[in-house]
Amino acid sequence: MSEERPRAPAQRRCLSRTRRRARGGGGPPAPGPPAPASIASLLRNPPPSSLACPLCGDMVPRFGVNEHLDSACPLRRDGTCTEQAGVDPMIPSVDRTARPAEESPSTSPYFKKHAPALSHTREGRTRDDKVVRTVGLGSLAARLSRRRLNFPEHTDIASPQVKPPSIGSPPAGASAGISAAERGPLTGDAGSAHSSSAPAETPKAGLEGGSAQRELAVTTTLPEPSRPSKRKAEELSSRHKSPVVAPDTSKRVRLPWRTEGVPVSPPAPYYLSNFLMVLKTVLENEDDRVLFNQEDLAVIRTFRQLSAAGQMLYVRLFQRKLQWLRVNKLDYAAIASDLSPVVQELTASGFLQRESELEELGEVLDLLPAPELKSLAKTFHLGGPGAQKQQLVEGLLRLGRQRSLFATGASTGSVILKRAKQLAGQCVRLCRGPRAVFSRLLLLSSLTDGLDEEEAGSGGQNQLYTILLVNSGRLAFPVYTVERKAKVFQDRDELIRYEAAMRALQEVGAAMQAGNWQEAFDLYTSAKETWQEQRATCNLRHQEALPLFLRCFTAGWAYTRIMSRGVEILQRLRRYKEAVEELKSLLAQSVYCPDSRGRWWDRLALNLQQHLKHMQQAINAVREGLSDPLVRTGHRLSLYQRAVRMREAPSCKRFRLLLRDFPVVLVQDVPHVTIRGQLFPHPGGTGKSVFLMITEESEDNKNGENGHATVMCSVEELALAHYRRLGFEEGIHGEGSTFSTLFGLLLWDIVFMEGVPDVFRNPYQTCPLDLHTDCFYENRKEALELRVQLLQEASAETLCSLLAEAWRSQEGRVCALVSWERFSSLEQAQSLVSCLGGPFLAGLVQQMAKDYRHCRGGLPDLVVWSTQSSKYKLVEVKGPNDRLSQKQQIWLDGLRKLGADVEVCHVTDIGARGNCD
Repeated sequence: MSEERPRAPAQRRCLSRTRRRARGGGGPPAPGPPAPASIASLLRNPPPSSLACPLCGDMVPRFGVNEHLDSACPLRRDGTCTEQAGVDPMIPSVDRTARPAEESPSTSPYFKKHAPALSHTREGRTRDDKVVRTVGLGSLAARLSRRRLNFPEHTDIASPQVKPPSIGSPPAGASAGISAAERGPLTGDAGSAHSSSAPAETPKAGLEGGSAQRELAVTTTLPEPSRPSKRKAEELSSRHKSPVVAPDTSKRVRLPWRTEGVPVSPPAPYYLSNFLMVLKTVLENEDDRVLFNQEDLAVIRTFRQLSAAGQMLYVRLFQRKLQWLRVNKLDYAAIASDLSPVVQELTASGFLQRESELEELGEVLDLLPAPELKSLAKTFHLGGPGAQKQQLVEGLLRLGRQRSLFATGASTGSVILKRAKQLAGQCVRLCRGPRAVFSRLLLLSSLTDGLDEEEAGSGGQNQLYTILLVNSGRLAFPVYTVERKAKVFQDRDELIRYEAAMRALQEVGAAMQAGNWQEAFDLYTSAKETWQEQRATCNLRHQEALPLFLRCFTAGWAYTRIMSRGVEILQRLRRYKEAVEELKSLLAQSVYCPDSRGRWWDRLALNLQQHLKHMQQAINAVREGLSDPLVRTGHRLSLYQRAVRMREAPSCKRFRLLLRDFPVVLVQDVPHVTIRGQLFPHPGGTGKSVFLMITEESEDNKNGENGHATVMCSVEELALAHYRRLGFEEGIHGEGSTFSTLFGLLLWDIVFMEGVPDVFRNPYQTCPLDLHTDCFYENRKEALELRVQLLQEASAETLCSLLAEAWRSQEGRVCALVSWERFSSLEQAQSLVSCLGGPFLAGLVQQMAKDYRHCRGGLPDLVVWSTQSSKYKLVEVKGPNDRLSQKQQIWLDGLRKLGADVEVCHVTDIGARGNCD
């Protein structure tokens, strides 16, 4: 019956010799273990609860085998498995004598001694035939930082000397706060299995004599290493001396450090090291240190006394936006696998707030994700199936504001708050007091950057990352001397007022960007009241006496910027009378933001003329604006053009006598050309115009047919193709960056020259602070005049030499003036300056140096030139429905006066069926 029964589909052909003999009945089964059960049966059956000890054979719990071998095994206690002093029982012996495996005292106790097959390799070598290499921690750490061990074969690696951590390392004993995940499997105490092992052939030089390094024995099955060649040894030596940059410290495996026999803490991650370096740098400066009282310094001392894990977690939270955070959502495995002890430490030190202080219902609801919010809303019969998170939050807040029906019971808001906090669990937030201290420290360290980045949520992240890039050699700033003479802040209160003003400025800007004009108006009104109170109670003479380029770091400058933005807010709300009054108040002072006076005069004349219809006041505003010496370039021309239009308007006939004696601002027109192109239609019809351009014939066409391709391009690219056909083989669409790059390269040594105090306040500046003020030319007048004279008389070879010297010595350094990718190579830049000539470059440099703030915009879009004919052309490109601005008109006229060939290229549409010229 068994032979006629069909085979079940689940059966498989068994390749086991024992099973085949059992089914076929071809003789007695071979000796061996019983036939294993099927895989399905193995998966269904639970694992055995007990296992046999490999030494004594006793049955022990399966999870207690290691403990049994270490302490309870009778054979191990009797000395059957003898341990060598200081040798890890998991590492085989290093003795090279050919002894049987069962006689080896260092054979692993986890393998039975009577299994000789385990003591041989494929090549016939025994397990005892090992090679022990002594690997220095410097070399090993470099490989472990890449999450792998990859030792070169046939090579001995010399261990370099381990240097102690630099500035910013955690205090001694702080390594206990670093998680096991960050230390890695090879990190441990002196008594751990790996760190306490002392292989038999470990050289004594690394263990005795007060050596400043600790070595680790690694056993491998590789053959005896041959002596490396001299070239290979030099390559390895240079490789181990080079620094390894690893910004992501979560991927770095930390090893124990030892200096002169004393263990020290491992180096801190970059964000903590740089944070500590910022604190040290600021507090070492006496002018900055006096801006912090004893309470502030106590906060800093407490922070330095935290464990390494506590410091790292605080800096990580400091870099985030100031808000409540759920502890179970904090994922910093590189700091600790369990953050609860670290959170407790920060709470006890006064750096963190806990959920017991969380009393705002809106803040709690923002912590909850959508599923938990839906569950909470469902409890109070709110929300539908398709309700969004914001709708649920608004509904719960609205319900929480309602009064309870029972006066004696808890309010509805408190009930919602209690249940929401239960769902949120443990929460933390940085305490505002200590955070404000560290914010002021970072503010002083990067005073030129302001508070925009920090208050936007980065918490100094960009500043700390910049320091990392500089220290790792991936970012280089210009070389200059930091020379401080002026004292920006007189006392701590003045610094706090400036910080509050900058924060208010950022809040107003954020509300305007989001389109919340009523919120922006409220913030502007509050800031205005604060500024009026400070003007009445505080002595501002020190701020007014500062140089203009340092005055921008005062509270008065920040509040003046808020008032200027308030004008736009009032105009958005159609409150033009209040906007006019604010403009008059801004123009009544000349201490703060003098570079904005042209915009204020222009806006005042517009509001008076167009919105309030006060023609006589508008005319007086235009006259006073044209007489103001601080009104420059485009705004000056705009005021004059407004006066001309008012003179010609029929509604201003009775005011013609008032419009007669105006200062004249004349600008001559330049040649205009028109080219045609096929406009690509895009939905909406807004934004930049896009054209279709047919490429030239393909040169690598194998069939000899004309190969054409139609591509989409901008008006500037279409114009470049047009001038290329006219013989200008070189062309750049760079607008003002082309000329500012030439300006920066030709004047690099003057821009970053010594002898000008206070223009460099920290080592991470891309330009001097006075670059955008009139002080730039006055502070370097003699050197600038000599350079302008040199350029005026320079030949093409001299110009190329000056450019090459600055390019080759400074290439790659971050400079606000120079865009290194603007030119494809030094040779291209040299070919351009050869065509432009010395006289033109001298006039351009002089004009930009005198007023870079107002001259950096409005320059032509294109620069096209021909190296063969030494001709060039500066072109301003205008698409359909585009016209020249006042700054562009002034620049075109000024470049024409300098002898340049300039023109305006208008690009028009030829229709969908036309052909491109």
